[in-house]
Amino acid sequence: MDTTERRSHASADQDDESGRGAVRRATALAGLGSVADVAAVAQLLTTESRHGVLVAGLLSVLTGLLGMIQLYGRPVNVRVMVMLALIAVGAGLTGAMTQRYYADAVSEGPRPVPVDAVTVPGSSLGTPGATTAPVTPPTASPSTGTPPSTGTSPSTGTSPSPVASRKAGEKIREAEASLRDQDYLDVESGRAGTIDPAASDLWYVSPYRSLWTAGGGKYPITPVDARPGPDDCAQALIARDYDQVEVGKMAAGDWACARTSEGNLVAIRFAAIPTGDAPLRISYTVWRWTSEE
Repeated sequence: MDTTERRSHASADQDDESGRGAVRRATALAGLGSVADVAAVAQLLTTESRHGVLVAGLLSVLTGLLGMIQLYGRPVNVRVMVMLALIAVGAGLTGAMTQRYYADAVSEGPRPVPVDAVTVPGSSLGTPGATTAPVTPPTASPSTGTPPSTGTSPSTGTSPSPVASRKAGEKIREAEASLRDQDYLDVESGRAGTIDPAASDLWYVSPYRSLWTAGGGKYPITPVDARPGPDDCAQALIARDYDQVEVGKMAAGDWACARTSEGNLVAIRFAAIPTGDAPLRISYTVWRWTSEE
């Protein structure tokens, strides 16, 4: 009987030690998951690094699941609730970043050929912006039977002159727009709303108060110190190439420059800095920047 009792006590001690070990591991995992959640939220509010938020969110989900495994079969207590919270928060962050990646993938599209880029017939250079006047077909005179006219003078041999191309720096459009969350704007046409991969230029994300260029930041955008002209925008985008502007850190009346999906330049003035779900009100000027001077 004494031997049986000693074995029973030893087995109970081992179970208690195993249980305490599982609790300690679950506590450590809860701490690691909490750190991951805090890091993800911090990056979301500051740098908006999608890669960092996604990795931290996945780590939070993993630690929560491992913690639940450690606590399997135990009564529902504070530790179990913490694990569930880690899984929920991590899954939410991961889902939000996955949606952003999906939106970027959908917004990607083949870059359209500028309207100006018309190749001069018979030219091997294909100079952008050059086009030719229509050539009249040769006709013969029925009364005289003279040879068909080619439209050129025999004495000079001149050819039709090409129509002058539009110049870089020419103003295309000057307008205002009001953008709500997930609104896209084609600045050349002024069309706002859902995305058009071939034409959309600006994308407003209200929860983060950030303004992106087409393709989820495919084209450069940058704040500038004062009202710019086309040359100022071109130089600013060479010096600072960002994929988005944090509107919440700017002031009413501030300016930014961006490259459009058609290759043009746009200067953007922030009429007011929105709060909450309020729309972003901007005025903007678009200049042609795809043809040669």
